[in-house]
Amino acid sequence: MTKPGTFDTAEACVDAVLEKVGKRIVLGLPLGIGKANQFANAMYARAEQNPEISLTIFTALTLERPSGGSELQRRFVQPLLDRLYSDYQDLAYNQARRKGLLPPNVEVCEFFMQPGSFLGVASAQQSYVSANYTHVPRDLLDRGVNVVAQMVAPTTDDSMDLSLSSNPDLTLPLLALAEERKYRHITMVGEVNPRLPFVGGDARVDRGMFDFLLEGESFEHEIFPAPNPPVRLTDYALAFHIAGLIEDGGTLQIGIGALGDAICHVLRLRQSENPDYRDILQSLNEDKARELYRERLQLGVFDRGLYGASEMVPEGFLHLRQAGVLKRQVYADTTIQELLNEGRIGDTVDEDLLIALHDAGRIQCPLTEADTEFLQSAGIVDPSYSWRGHRFLDQHGELEDCDLHSSTGRKKLLGSCAGKKLAGGTWLHGGFYLGSNAMYAALREMPESQMAGINMTAIDYINELQKGRALKIAQRQHARFVNSAMMVTLNGAVISDGLDDARVISGVGGQYNFVAQAHELPGGRSVIALASTRHQGGRIRSNILWEYPHCTIPRHLRDMVVTEYGAADLRGKSDRDVITAMLCITDSRFQQELLGKAKDAGKVEASYEIPEVFANNTPERIQAVFSQGHRLNLLPYYPLGTDLTYEEAQLAIALKAVKEEGRKIWELWPILRKGLVAVKSDAPEYREVHACLKRMAFGYTDSFEHRLEAYVVAGSLVRFLDKTRPLGNVADADGNRPDIPL
Repeated sequence: MTKPGTFDTAEACVDAVLEKVGKRIVLGLPLGIGKANQFANAMYARAEQNPEISLTIFTALTLERPSGGSELQRRFVQPLLDRLYSDYQDLAYNQARRKGLLPPNVEVCEFFMQPGSFLGVASAQQSYVSANYTHVPRDLLDRGVNVVAQMVAPTTDDSMDLSLSSNPDLTLPLLALAEERKYRHITMVGEVNPRLPFVGGDARVDRGMFDFLLEGESFEHEIFPAPNPPVRLTDYALAFHIAGLIEDGGTLQIGIGALGDAICHVLRLRQSENPDYRDILQSLNEDKARELYRERLQLGVFDRGLYGASEMVPEGFLHLRQAGVLKRQVYADTTIQELLNEGRIGDTVDEDLLIALHDAGRIQCPLTEADTEFLQSAGIVDPSYSWRGHRFLDQHGELEDCDLHSSTGRKKLLGSCAGKKLAGGTWLHGGFYLGSNAMYAALREMPESQMAGINMTAIDYINELQKGRALKIAQRQHARFVNSAMMVTLNGAVISDGLDDARVISGVGGQYNFVAQAHELPGGRSVIALASTRHQGGRIRSNILWEYPHCTIPRHLRDMVVTEYGAADLRGKSDRDVITAMLCITDSRFQQELLGKAKDAGKVEASYEIPEVFANNTPERIQAVFSQGHRLNLLPYYPLGTDLTYEEAQLAIALKAVKEEGRKIWELWPILRKGLVAVKSDAPEYREVHACLKRMAFGYTDSFEHRLEAYVVAGSLVRFLDKTRPLGNVADADGNRPDIPL
């Protein structure tokens, strides 16, 4: 590999790229935090200035600093911008397309959009590409990609290597597919940022992989933080039901957001507060007769632990590692993995391991050169020996006979490796990561012994079984792939990416990949999770529907669906049994209407009635379960902590509730009335309300409209903030909070 050209300004790098590639640029940018923002902005600015340049940007999940769409949001967001995002450079193309100002020579295509961010942006809706995550490398090549620009992390050792860190997901398979197709050279641009954690494994690459590098202090900036959102009791109810499906010794995939945080926290409770976990789950579970899910609930602690295989690595996985849950390691050799699964070997190097490998036909006696290389790479044979026929040359240059059939020979082979752990164990395979500042700090400071167990890698490794199928099946024991949905039909079709008028909320991403994979893996299950209802326009609506114009996952791939009211196993069931199972986890306010539609269509017999045990699916029942004893003390609003301060953490809960309640003054009147009392009172119980209003700068306005807004915020704090629940670990006044201990 040749030495890359280096630049200390993005504009100079753009000049070099245009000279090398020409004026037709198809630019691939990683999703999430891995984008080379400064290069992308410089390239966009050049195309904006020069209409002769044709620029197509193909990417996903373009992150942008939060903005205030209303006065309330602006008051909440502005201090966050100053504290958390002052060092972040927004992507100019994103701002331009949001305002409808993209020049005609620039097109921006995304296969996954920041959820809900571009519903009203015509150019984003028109340029959306609906694709499975694993098909994106193919689509990039078909579009003629000729430049990839990515943020990379520098190593601290003398190797001068770089790390793709947060985003090897598409870069690695894109380059592999290009080589396989004998595709023309793709110009690689790396924006080197020391603040990006250096992650090894497959993400570690030679710097010669890049044609151009941007290096210098101007490229060292903080990584885009995604503060953890508040977790509702609905999310916790979902999380308990899901935790009851996850087997010890299994495999876990989840996503980012409140539900992912809740699942990680509940799994942590299962490990550290097991009696409480059992008590709450059994209280929530109305399916005592196992009518909806025949398998037994998983109630025990994690002795073997879980292995993570997740396209998205959420912050919660680091907490699960710290809690001793995410600890099952997998290995890159199929025979070793199968022997571990069968319990024929442990992960400690000993003579029995050599014998088992020989009995399984993985190695020969005498050892071949290939056997020796394999055993030494796995940390089984002493590295000081070198292969010579059926003997080994020891460190003193003397030949020694080593025979697997004798204990003496096996001991000689093991040498210094005896009693140590197998090398190359991986507790987490991931495609990309995104999280809070605490997550990034934890990754930067993670001990090498822990970091060695993380392998950020190509997305097709995680999301597909096609390549290395036998190994992946051996690794992914009892896999549970947990993905969120917006809606599910009674017949089991899943809607996750768009609305009935064809507007796209987010994208398919890897959801279809995981659902299909779950059906292929022995013991694997796809778990689709959703709240049974949503607030829309000040009204409660059901997320369980009779029908919908489109779907993300078709009904023939239906598997497991979980709401706050339970888990329904739909796999292999008739339409009638699927519909009745879905009704049993539907909010009771909508059960009869939906049952009527099923009967009218002849899909359920006219005499069917919803079992009484499932006829009390109400928020009040969930609240009653969690309110018993000390249970609420176990369920913080921010179980993984948050970058928000104490007042901001409370305000985030209150403002979300206001948004759900409605926008008309008569819809908000009960809240406003409570707020008026709180604002006018000097009572101690309203002290925190006044501190929150101060944070929102309501003391600096006298307009009637703003006073009403202050009353609404105060009333929401009084009405919706449950003081019996702890907030969790919040930031101090300067925005600092303890990192994740590992």
